[in-house]
Amino acid sequence: MLRDLFSRRNLMFVCIGLLILAGMTVVLAPKGAHADEGVPFKGAFTVAASVTPNTGGVTYCGGPLLNLAVEAHGAGYSTLGALSLSLQKTIDSSTPAMHGCLILTTPNGDTLNATYDGTEGPSNTNNFNTGTGTLTFTGGTGRFRGAHGIAQFTAVFSGTYPASSFIGGTGAPFQVMAFYSVEGTVSLQNGDQ
Repeated sequence: MLRDLFSRRNLMFVCIGLLILAGMTVVLAPKGAHADEGVPFKGAFTVAASVTPNTGGVTYCGGPLLNLAVEAHGAGYSTLGALSLSLQKTIDSSTPAMHGCLILTTPNGDTLNATYDGTEGPSNTNNFNTGTGTLTFTGGTGRFRGAHGIAQFTAVFSGTYPASSFIGGTGAPFQVMAFYSVEGTVSLQNGDQ
């Protein structure tokens, strides 16, 4: 009888010790990023773009009909790794509002989608324009499926050879180089960075 008492008591102490150890493991475990907290997103991208009059009346990502159509492609690096950039947007040359769809793609093909809204600033004395705006992340594929968040961007645009483009009276597109800096937060379903 005494032996059973000690066995039960030892078993009870072992169980209580395991429960305490399990509780401490949960409390002291490092905190990972959760989907609703988001992870910081910073990046820099170099982009080449082609601008044409929006004679086809295209709009992107549910945006307004603006008078210039832009297709841009580039690459850069971010806190999410290397990303290529593809942007289709329209610009209102009189206000200069910008609106479009942005896709960032990883080397393995996962995509992060965003709506692009911005305003272009006036040219400086060296013909550089600036722009600012917001990227609203709207999902994606692979590790970016269900992603959401917001990032702010700043950009510097430099037009090349405007006289030989539609601005100068020919049918050729206006070519632009752009440099983007992006900073914000993106929430990923699995908290992956």
